[in-house]
Amino acid sequence: MVLIHYHPKIHLTFDMIKELAENNNRMINFRPCYMCSIIGQGLTIEKEAREKGTDPELQKYTLASAIVQDSLAHRILGNFIITVQRPTVPTKLFTSTQDALKWFDELRKETQQKKSGH
Repeated sequence: MVLIHYHPKIHLTFDMIKELAENNNRMINFRPCYMCSIIGQGLTIEKEAREKGTDPELQKYTLASAIVQDSLAHRILGNFIITVQRPTVPTKLFTSTQDALKWFDELRKETQQKKSGH
């Protein structure tokens, strides 16, 4: 699992997202894993980043994506991205990292049960 912590008050661009994805993919040796993004207060995101941030190529090595945030504005934006842009991997919003980790654990157990035929 990869935890990505976005600092408060940054302006996230699509170039930043692409660079982050490339670095993460190298770090995980190009093997699928769970990605958890922790959004800092006051973060803003450019239009291109919102529109292309869920591109299947960027999420090639993502099993599921959790977005941890605690502001109404980020919750609205996150729900918009999930419902309108429809990421190609399971994606869910959380207000705590612990809840996101529990969700990943549930997904992992479901996958193991399917593989073992239970």
